[in-house]
Amino acid sequence: MGNLFTIFVSPEMTFQRLKSSKLAWLICLIALMVISLAVIYLEMPIIEQTVLDSLKSNPQISPENYDSIMDGNRMFSYVIVIITSLASVFFGGLLFMLLNLIVRGEAKYMQLVTVAAFASLPGMIDGILTAILLKATNAQAINDISISLGAFIQDKGSILFKVLSIINPFSIWTLVLYIIGASVMMNRPKKQVAVWIVITWIILSFGSLLLL
Repeated sequence: MGNLFTIFVSPEMTFQRLKSSKLAWLICLIALMVISLAVIYLEMPIIEQTVLDSLKSNPQISPENYDSIMDGNRMFSYVIVIITSLASVFFGGLLFMLLNLIVRGEAKYMQLVTVAAFASLPGMIDGILTAILLKATNAQAINDISISLGAFIQDKGSILFKVLSIINPFSIWTLVLYIIGASVMMNRPKKQVAVWIVITWIILSFGSLLLL
């Protein structure tokens, strides 16, 4: 459990310890899912209001069906959080495994899953802070609060807002943990893995905007 905290203050030493651990990834994954569920719980009133407004604007949907649709959406939101947590960790491990082959590293797949899991923790802090601020400010939409450069953009639906929202201290923090963790597990210089990780992060982060 201590690794969940030391990863923030001494990441390299923590990853060195995690290198020989077989269950640390599981503990971290459980923590990620619990925090993610807590974040969704805090954001649920805003999510439900957004869904309700969408239903009311659709004359083809009867008001009698609102409750069942809302219940289904609520359940879907919690399930998708769990699936997303699992997918991000194990898919992240696969991407790191590909890098491991490219740089001829010494890491094993589950070691890289561990990197993906622990490097996701800063993102959880971002989620918690955002959810708390949404609650405290009585925000009407999820995009009303953004701990990123997107906070300086007034038009929350613009492409510029979406681009700048990617750049925040927590995503950069995660990127740094990716580099440190991959370097330790693969036993390769940080500069060597950093080039590949940064390029992949840029492609995936900005490429995802095409799907929005």
